[in-house]
Amino acid sequence: MRRAIALLMLVTASAVACGGASPAAATTPSPVASPSPSPSPTGQQFALGGIHTSASGKIFVTTTPTSTTIELIVTGLGSDTSHVSHIHSGTCQQPGGILYALNQVVADGSGAADTRTTIQAKYPAASGRWYVVVHAGPDMQGANATYLMCGNL
Repeated sequence: MRRAIALLMLVTASAVACGGASPAAATTPSPVASPSPSPSPTGQQFALGGIHTSASGKIFVTTTPTSTTIELIVTGLGSDTSHVSHIHSGTCQQPGGILYALNQVVADGSGAADTRTTIQAKYPAASGRWYVVVHAGPDMQGANATYLMCGNL
């Protein structure tokens, strides 16, 4: 019996030394791949252009089956400023009403901003077009409601 155990240990050690499986790996079943992997997010990029500003930026749209994330990356805003932003129906050339509020676009001391909002809606919309607006100020009062930047999705 001792010889059988010693022989088994010698064979196992040789297999491991030559790149074979360890005894634990030989008895552990390998994971089975899921037949239908969960969908991974997909992304698109759009330009965000200045209307009454030299600021510019990009809109990143990432979708899942149940939500859409909008990220706005902007440079050239006034330093330490805050701006209301929305998704509207229509296009920059044919404006429509507000569909979804986005998080405030808050510029740092150098005029750069990066904000991300997730909405519970699918993009692209089943019908119609969307566009993103960054307004001139931190609220929709008076001149602050003016479109500072616009980008079609």
